[in-house]
Amino acid sequence: MSPGSEIMSADIDIRLLTENDVEGALALSASCGWNQRAAEWHMMLQIAPSGTFTAATPDGIVGTAIGIDYGNFGWIAMMLVNPAYRSRGLGARLLEAAMGAIPRDMPIRLDATPLGRPLYERYGFVLESSLTRHVRPAGESQRPVRSGTVRPLVESDLPAIMQTDERISGAHRHGALRWAFGDAPRYAWIGMNNLEGTSGGLAGYCLGRGGRLFDHLGPIVADTPVSAAGLAAAAIGESRECSVVIDAHDMHDEFVTWLRGARFEPQRPLYRMCRPGAAPPQARHADTLIEFAIMGPEFS
Repeated sequence: MSPGSEIMSADIDIRLLTENDVEGALALSASCGWNQRAAEWHMMLQIAPSGTFTAATPDGIVGTAIGIDYGNFGWIAMMLVNPAYRSRGLGARLLEAAMGAIPRDMPIRLDATPLGRPLYERYGFVLESSLTRHVRPAGESQRPVRSGTVRPLVESDLPAIMQTDERISGAHRHGALRWAFGDAPRYAWIGMNNLEGTSGGLAGYCLGRGGRLFDHLGPIVADTPVSAAGLAAAAIGESRECSVVIDAHDMHDEFVTWLRGARFEPQRPLYRMCRPGAAPPQARHADTLIEFAIMGPEFS
């Protein structure tokens, strides 16, 4: 008999996750092969204290889900159920709890795996775009050639980067960006069209963070695929030969081709999905900068 096989979903308590639960949440995500560290769980509690939920049994945490209010839209993250407790409606209950933490008229987005996509479709989520997780194996010593003019991103750059990121992503995620910069400043790079001249403009930026199994690079935002590749190359050069992951938008063919040349291997798809809200979506203005790779399914 599998663990918990006699416990029905209705008998499992779904409540807010607290700092005291982080160890249990980390154990669950690690047992399922996910990359999070305790640092990510603590960060989630900071940005969504009233939207971070756990499914708890006497034996411990068996599920999690997070609903984040990003101002213009909500985001669902860390939807996870212990395999021994699946197919009992527990994932649906967790999803409903996370969605309930987001204002009712607000669109809600998420990045779905193939396994989770059918559940989200039942709740009215529709496909917006597709992404692929690309992995550069550990021990790969060959550094990709850097292109464009890039320099390390420093603390004084953050206000402008956060303002730009909000315009590009539509998400008010300043806390998450600042945390990523503090977690792995070696992955933080900025591109300029002309570093020396006063008329030079922002050509892009890249951030990254550490992980339990691999380091994650993103967001990567740039004005051209060449600029995006230059930022990624600079960050990869600081990876210390550990495994590195980039979740890239499939629509940007030139950048995806560059990733393959930089020894990245496609691992699995991700599906950017949206549940439309009652309020009309906020108009998005044309911009010279484009998001080539996301911050990750945890943060949008």
